[in-house]
Amino acid sequence: MASLVQQRGLYYAQFYDSAKHPQRKRVPLKTRRKKTARRILGRAEDKYALGEYDPWTDGREHELFGWEPAPEKDLSTLGRAKAAFLASSSHLRESTVRTYREVLRLFVRHLGEAFKTRKLRAEHIQDWIGGKDIADATRRKYVNHVGYLVRYLVEEEWLEEDISKDVDVPKQVETPPKALTRKQQRKLIHAIQAHHQTHAGDGRYGIYPYLLLLVRLNPMMGLRRGELIRLRWDGGPVTVDLEARTAHVTCDDDFATKQGRGRVIPLSHTAVELLQHARNEAPGGCTYVYNDSAEQLKPSALSHAFCRFKRQAGLPERINLHSTRHAFGTRLAEAGTPIHEIKRLMGHSTTSVTEQYMHASPDQGHYYVDDAFN
Repeated sequence: MASLVQQRGLYYAQFYDSAKHPQRKRVPLKTRRKKTARRILGRAEDKYALGEYDPWTDGREHELFGWEPAPEKDLSTLGRAKAAFLASSSHLRESTVRTYREVLRLFVRHLGEAFKTRKLRAEHIQDWIGGKDIADATRRKYVNHVGYLVRYLVEEEWLEEDISKDVDVPKQVETPPKALTRKQQRKLIHAIQAHHQTHAGDGRYGIYPYLLLLVRLNPMMGLRRGELIRLRWDGGPVTVDLEARTAHVTCDDDFATKQGRGRVIPLSHTAVELLQHARNEAPGGCTYVYNDSAEQLKPSALSHAFCRFKRQAGLPERINLHSTRHAFGTRLAEAGTPIHEIKRLMGHSTTSVTEQYMHASPDQGHYYVDDAFN
């Protein structure tokens, strides 16, 4: 029927008929995107087969094909590409976009706003990170974030392949996630309870019922800090449904998850019992599950309170508030939960992020091996 031809970045539909003169007729599709070109080509072939279109005599191709391609994005320079990529990432969390913006600002400044996108090579990224006196972890972070821009350009067909994969960066030493173990969890609970029992009647000292609930509950839910402080009984982006035994994490105008999409977390019977008790004890009119005198918690106050009792409990310095989330992923892996299910429940972007929990729990696959071969 017809074939797709690319010339100087633009796509054409090339028809062939030995009875025609010339035998080959090339029709401009007016797009640089291969996916778009294939779509137009398919419609052109259909109309040509039905006798509704003759590329040798007819004009008005796009009108006849019944589809007009979207205006082409001008990503010809790094400056324009950076601006377009950041605009396409606006649905992500503000902190994520802020990191993209800062790393790409440094990279684009290194090569120049007017640097031609199609000339970008792995060597340019390599030279950029090679000239910086930074830690290996920072080098990996920089290449990773520039890689998002590169893959965006590949998707928009301004680059042919992901050149960031060819950049040589120091390998990361695989270490288990900083998960709160059950033993550490018990020590932390005892430290908070001891403080409460000692100072419960003394107005000079704060008590931390919300922290006690969090240390018990979050290893069964795996929420991030921003999600924890927004967890409500109803009416918010992060809510619990005790009747359905689920927690819902969504996005709204004031809050976005790290990956910009929501998830549903099933709650165990133990988690529901803890939540039901907390709701019965909650101050009147308070909608937040974790609250300080009926008020929403501040992120910094929550982290500081956790660190205070972590030290009182004698836990390693590497343990932090996020360790309660790591505990959720690690315990799921220990129970033999498939990696894609852990990814979904934790809201990870890719399974490569989830793989850290598989390394932390190497025995989790025994169930599947025994079931298959014994």
